[in-house]
Order: sequence, then C-alpha cells, then structure tokens
Amino acid sequence: MPSPARVGSATWWRHTALRLRAALAFGLIALVLSSTLAGTAYALVRSSLLDERQVVAERQAYTNARLLRSRIDPLPQDMSQLLAGLQVGPDGDSLLRVDERWFSSSVELTSTDLPSSLALTVENGSAGSQRFRHDGSPALAVGVPIAAVDAEYFEISSLAEVDSTLSSLARGLLIAGLVATLGGAALGAALSSVVLEPLRRFAGVARAIAAGESTSRLEARGDADLVPLAEAFNEMLDELDERIERERRFASDVSHEIRGPVAALASAVSIVERRRDQLPEEVVPVVEMLNEQVTAFNQLVLDLLEISRFDARTAELEPREVDLAALCRSVVEHRGYAPVRLTVLPRGATVSAVVDQRRVEQVVSNLLENAAAYAGGATEVRVCAEPGRALICVLDRGPGVPPHERAEIFHRFRRGSAGESGATRGTGLGLALSRQHVELHGGHIWVEDRPGGGALFVVELPDRAPVDTGGAP
Repeated sequence: MPSPARVGSATWWRHTALRLRAALAFGLIALVLSSTLAGTAYALVRSSLLDERQVVAERQAYTNARLLRSRIDPLPQDMSQLLAGLQVGPDGDSLLRVDERWFSSSVELTSTDLPSSLALTVENGSAGSQRFRHDGSPALAVGVPIAAVDAEYFEISSLAEVDSTLSSLARGLLIAGLVATLGGAALGAALSSVVLEPLRRFAGVARAIAAGESTSRLEARGDADLVPLAEAFNEMLDELDERIERERRFASDVSHEIRGPVAALASAVSIVERRRDQLPEEVVPVVEMLNEQVTAFNQLVLDLLEISRFDARTAELEPREVDLAALCRSVVEHRGYAPVRLTVLPRGATVSAVVDQRRVEQVVSNLLENAAAYAGGATEVRVCAEPGRALICVLDRGPGVPPHERAEIFHRFRRGSAGESGATRGTGLGLALSRQHVELHGGHIWVEDRPGGGALFVVELPDRAPVDTGGAP
C-alpha cells in the first residue's frame, strides 16, 4: 500500500501545470547530468593533481636521501645548514634521524609532527608517503630509510596550493552545474511552450465554440500527431451539435404543440371559474385545484419556450432606458406582492438603466415568487445605483441558502434542499431563467446571507445593455 507522502506527491505532480512539470523535469535531468559530470571531473582532477604531487615529492625525497647518505658519514657539524640546502620545494621542510638524534630544517618542525603510521613504516625499513593535516592545512609527508648509516629521512610538503586549486575548481563546477540546471529548466519551459502552442490554439477555438462566438472547427494541417486529435474533436463537436439541435427542436416543438391545448384548457377553466356560484360545493375545490394546475402548467410551457430560445442562441434584447425603481414597484403592485417594501438607494435618486424591460420584470417576478414559495415571502426589494451599474436586491424572511447550494440553485431543475423537502412544488426553472436573462444583459446574479437572517438575492445590471445583443451568452 503506497504511503500517504507518496500519494500526496503524486497528486501534487498531477495537478501541476504541464509547462512547469516540463521545466522541473528538464531542470532535474540537467541537475543530475551536471552533478554527475562535475563530480566525475572533480574526482579525476583531484586524483591527478594529488598523484602527480605525490610522485614529484617521492622522487625528490629519494634524491635527497641518496645525497644525504654520502654526506652524513661522518656527521657534519652544522646539520641544519645541510638540511636547509636540500631542494624540498616551496613551503617544504625536512627531518633526519641519525642514531636516535633528530635534525630539522626548521625550528618549528619536530618529530612529533610526523604521522605515527608513516614513522613506523620507515622505522621498519620501508619507504612510504601519507597525506595528513599539519597545523590545520593539508600536507604530504614522505619517508625514506637510509639503511647504510642507520638513518631515516622525512620531507613534509604543503598541499595548500593544491587544495586551493581544487576549491576553485569545485566552485566553478558548482556554478556551472547551477547554470546548466537553470538552462535545462528554461529549455524545458521553452520547448513545452512550443509543444503546447497547438493545444492552446485548440483550447481557444474550443472556448469560442462553447461560448457561441464561433462555429469553426479545429485545424492541424502539417502536424501528423495532432491531426487525429483535431479530427476526433471535430467529430465530437458535430455529433454534439446534432444532439443539442435535436433536443432543442424537440423541446420547442413539444412546447408549441402543448401551448394550444393548454390555452384551450385554461379558457375552459376560466369559464367554469366565472360560473363557480352555479357549481355544487363539492366541485369548487376540484375546479380551484384544476385552475392552479393549469396555471402552473402554462407557466412551465412558457419557461420551456424561453429555454429553447436560449439554447438555440436566438434570444435577443430589446433595450431601452428604464426606471428600475418604477419597474420593481409595478411588479410588486401588479403581481400580488403589495406588502413588500420598496427601497431606493440613494434615497430619492432615480435609478435608470438601458435594459430589456420584459426580461428584468421577469427576473424580479421570479425572485419574488421564489421567496414566496421557499422562504416565507419577500420582505423588501431594494434598488441601488452605483457607478456603471445598478443593483436590484430581494430580501426574504426564510432560513437562507446554505453556501454549498448557492451556485446550484441557479441551474435548471435544481431547487436546493428547501425545494426538495416536498413542502413546496416548483419546476426549478425560475432562477435558472433569471440567471440567463441577467447574463444576457452582461450582468450577474447571486445569493448571500441577509444581515439579521434570511437570504439576499442580488441582481447586478450594467447601466447599459451590451451592444451586440444577438444570441444568449
């Protein structure tokens, strides 16, 4: 079973942008390659420099040992001058042991500075060399036994110059590795941008088609890898267009066909209603219920016709300058919502906008009807003027709308938990149609909590309707 950390890493990688992933992958590959090459180069150079220095030091020590063998039998009076005259290289010193006596070319160098393992090796009659730390700096010690005179000769050479050279090399390789890594990441981003350019072009065409701004299809001429994708996508679009057209035509045809019988039925019920005083008492409730159902059915047919126009992208605005406060007052008074308070902000202002009056009236009516059906009725309709826009707010006395349902209730046939409880009946089309009416104007509609409890539905309309009013958004 994979660990949570591994699952989390895989999820993060899948949700990272493809361009970023390509840059990271190329950067990682460049980092691994540059690190491997830099490490290998550093190891080879270090080994070569140290081996070369060791060979030179050993050769020089053997030469000096042979020279000393001919000059210390008998011992000269000034051994320090003899050792100082030997060629041991820059920053080098020498030690000589003869008959348990130690002589040094420098007063700062004593036998205790020698590596114990090297001293033991030379004491046993074998030459040797060893790298070690001397006074905090890297150094190389070479020991040669002079068996003919029972003596031991040692040279200590500083490796500080070699260490400095290797440090400079390491810094140079590190900088080169960082540059290679950043260059690899940049190359990955550039290549992914080039590779993704056709996909971005496809996405732009797809968005234009989805928004109804274009009916063109994807093209991938000259790219054998993208042609199958473009053809499959175009086939899917053609099939989807055909299916949508069939469903739209079906809804439109059925709505038109039903509208006639519903109108006739409504007329018949209206006639019966006018003569209800002549009906038996037990029949009156049935007629009232029939009248209510016919009214609801007629509204459903009208909503379906309106939806079919939106789906066919034939819905158009008929904009003119409208006093929104007067419009809302008319809806409140003439559609049975007279107790609802109307407020205009700023007080006394005239809030006007260039809108389609019929559609805005329908929006306000739908919001009032929604409040009456699901929230105990509206308490206030508020009209606000703001720079470049106008707001129409409907406040109700209900429990409010849960945050997770605030977007869902504006979709077709979605009524939220209040509508699904069974306490009220509705088609779930009112708010969906209101959203499409508002968006056709280039505006927005949403719901939020009302201070003090309840819901606050907000309709935001631009002060002028879009110039291009053909087709739904």
